[in-house]
Amino acid sequence: MQFAPAFMRFIFRKMNMKKTVFLFALVVALAWACEPTPDSMKLLDQLVVQTHYDTEVNFTDYATYSISTDTIGFISNANPNDTILTEHDTPGYPRPVLTQVGTNLNKVGYTRVEKNANPDLGINVYVVNDYNLFQQVVYPSYYYPSYYGYYGSYYNYPYITTYAQNTGALVVEIVDLKNIGADKKVRVLWTAYMGDVYSTINLVQQSLDAVDQAFHQSPYIGR
Repeated sequence: MQFAPAFMRFIFRKMNMKKTVFLFALVVALAWACEPTPDSMKLLDQLVVQTHYDTEVNFTDYATYSISTDTIGFISNANPNDTILTEHDTPGYPRPVLTQVGTNLNKVGYTRVEKNANPDLGINVYVVNDYNLFQQVVYPSYYYPSYYGYYGSYYNYPYITTYAQNTGALVVEIVDLKNIGADKKVRVLWTAYMGDVYSTINLVQQSLDAVDQAFHQSPYIGR
């Protein structure tokens, strides 16, 4: 829990020129076709969004989901003692982000239920420190179910190989709780990661916009 207040302060301390240039260059490459002479401040007012999904999954096979209301995870390569971010420790960030994820799931036909109501899908939201925009987070295909919701221990967590750039990513996962195998593992169906949260101008609004974009570019999700 000791990382939660430091995380919010750290976000605003990490806006150095090196990071800004890297993010600017990447977003310019993505937006060049639409705007030949983009404004730098406008480009910094958004996060890069990447999504990946299991192509063998039919998302219409699922009806319900469960998600925390005020707690997201925090993982750092710099310190192995992973922790959580709660609305109490970092007011104004976890709850709006979690609500926005739920809103998008509701829009595409899923119904939110409590964790103890046997949901079809589990939604995991966390922030990764030391994430590199020019590398992909390596995700195992399956998790042990005890990882879900940051209420207990977890195993086979995502790992990141970082060259030099120190950035932060907001990550959202959808996991299959409906079809848990005999080995008691759950399958990761979809992952979105959005960064750099350390170089943002308006952290909360940009995170909400990034969540919306992640679902917008994933039309296969829904009933």
